[in-house]
Amino acid sequence: MILMVIELSDFLSRVESVQYTIFTQKFHSSVHKTLKKNNGILKKTDNNNYWVSFNSVNDAIQCALEVRHKFKYVTPKHKSFSRRLQMALTVSNKAETSSFTTAARLCEMTKDQVVIVEAVRDLYESKNLHAEIDKTLIRVLNPKEEEFLIKLSAYLSNHWANPDVTVRTLGNAFGLSYSQLHTVLIKLVGKTPNKVIKDYKLHKALELLYLRDGSISKIADKIGFSSPSYFSHCFLKKYGVRPSKYLQQHAV
Repeated sequence: MILMVIELSDFLSRVESVQYTIFTQKFHSSVHKTLKKNNGILKKTDNNNYWVSFNSVNDAIQCALEVRHKFKYVTPKHKSFSRRLQMALTVSNKAETSSFTTAARLCEMTKDQVVIVEAVRDLYESKNLHAEIDKTLIRVLNPKEEEFLIKLSAYLSNHWANPDVTVRTLGNAFGLSYSQLHTVLIKLVGKTPNKVIKDYKLHKALELLYLRDGSISKIADKIGFSSPSYFSHCFLKKYGVRPSKYLQQHAV
């Protein structure tokens, strides 16, 4: 069985205008139609994620390509819209939830819009002897790349609140020099080591703000930023809105 995770990867959920609402409606309608067409079995969904299983690898690959193709036609064209579509496909093992979690972590970390593990590619090409995966549309992760991304996601998930997490400690965790770490992160994640750490912390800060889990200064301290003002500067640079403004937009 092939498992696919579809993720609208930008957590930023500002007060939505009509255009954003229309996007959401169009996107979900498009995904549901595409899943039905390609015999996808919906296991779990919310406003930003889909967990789907397929009995046929051909159906899974075709579905991923169709969702990818249709996404650009339902996406608002204005510059302030920043949601990105990410998809990852893996082969199910006995622990299906664990396999879905693996795919979700690949979605979270990779820079490529659609990624599959080698086992999915091999299964697809064994079913289609005269066809190959189009690598301009789908990134095939080798086992070492897959393992690295999963471990990276787990490491950041476990250490994001640690103010002592640095590029050096991250490199040490993987046994890599700075240059080696920089090379592999640019290749797989599309970011420098420092930006990987900072962006992950800001993502967690966004979740904490959204959940009203403490004041801005307490959240800045919790994610390991040296000062609330520096945190506010970084948050504004990444999300286009200051933390204080974001809280106003989501006042309860």
